[in-house]
Amino acid sequence: MSMLAIRYNASKERSARGYPGSGHSAPRRPSGLVRGACWLCMVWMVWMVLPLPSALAAPTLTLNDLLLLGLGHNPAVLAAREQVSAAEGMAVAAHAYPNPEVSGLTGRGKEQNVPAPLSGSVYSFALHQPLEYAGLRNPRIQAAEASVQAADAARRAFENDALAAIKLAYYDLLRRQDEAQASEEDLQITQKIRDSIALRYHVGESPRFDLITAETERLNALKNHDMALLRTRQARIALRQAVGQSIPEDTQILGSLPDAVVLPPLATLQEQLNARNPELQQVQAENQAAESRVDWQKAQRLPQLALVAQHDADPTLSSSRVGLAVTIPLWDQHSGPVLQAQADLARSRHVAESRRQWLGESLSAAYARFDSARNQVSLLENELLTQATEARNVAEAAYRHGERGILDWLNAQRTYRIARSELITARYDLATVIVEIDRLLATPPSVSSPTASTP
Repeated sequence: MSMLAIRYNASKERSARGYPGSGHSAPRRPSGLVRGACWLCMVWMVWMVLPLPSALAAPTLTLNDLLLLGLGHNPAVLAAREQVSAAEGMAVAAHAYPNPEVSGLTGRGKEQNVPAPLSGSVYSFALHQPLEYAGLRNPRIQAAEASVQAADAARRAFENDALAAIKLAYYDLLRRQDEAQASEEDLQITQKIRDSIALRYHVGESPRFDLITAETERLNALKNHDMALLRTRQARIALRQAVGQSIPEDTQILGSLPDAVVLPPLATLQEQLNARNPELQQVQAENQAAESRVDWQKAQRLPQLALVAQHDADPTLSSSRVGLAVTIPLWDQHSGPVLQAQADLARSRHVAESRRQWLGESLSAAYARFDSARNQVSLLENELLTQATEARNVAEAAYRHGERGILDWLNAQRTYRIARSELITARYDLATVIVEIDRLLATPPSVSSPTASTP
């Protein structure tokens, strides 16, 4: 090979590789700025396509969360607490001692019937300080302190009722959610039945009557589903009203209706009722306040003492005197206020006894309803619903094999729907009875009610 051919081949290789001097430039690599922009774009696209899980998660609230929100933010509960502050203010006033009364007079005076009368300024100062003894002061203080205890018990009773209202609204929402879920399942099943019958009708295996019946069932299920969604929204609004604070619409309420609850014997619950019920504590404190007011009114029949001090000065004489003033109950022996206080005491005792009997009977009735509701839940869940499910499955299989008609399948589906609805209602009734017992026993919000899975 000649030198000219070798040089030509080398030049050709340099041109192919893009060496300098070959007349062709090598491909340029992207700069660092361009690579950084590309990476930022990729990160932004991943961020938009795969957002963080926390950004998608809806807020959740449990029953105890709702109870704590109601106690801390409900305006009605906060207003009830202010009644205790007002009663404490009255107790502070009852501890106060009576204020002294100071009087003073001034003017000009002149001697009379003397050859050289003197004239000048005259003045007089007097102090009147009522004196309280223990027999009058202590009953007034005891009545005020008992009134504070009664106000605090009334506050706890109001909070107890507010907690019961929140629990009822909470369980009502869970009930409506279960009904909405069940109605959605019914709608899907009836739609499936309708589509299956429509297919068989078009191929000539089912009469038009079956298609019309299935379509009617589907429309009825659609109507029930719409009504269930409406009742769910209404229950959510009622829960917000009971809590007293706005809850976002996308908040997920966690929990389920109870189906297995164990309570102590009725005698144990009666003891807890007498020891913890705030309504009983309120009437007991009101009895103590009424007894102290009777003692206070009787103490006012006794003579009242007051310390009196006086100083007089005129141009010729200056004198100071100290003594006691006694109020003698001669004409007004305070009989009317005493009789009124005694009547209030008798009324308070009758109210306390009536309240004690009413609460005891209410607990007995609630316990009886609890036994009945628990038996209903057990019967529906373990027997009726199981049998209705088996009957529905058998009717569906029989219809598919041509052994039964569409009416048998739809009747079995309707029976299953009724049994499931009755189970949801029975669980809700059991929950309401538990709420009533918790209200009577003043169960604190930190104690969670037992819950179980829904059907």
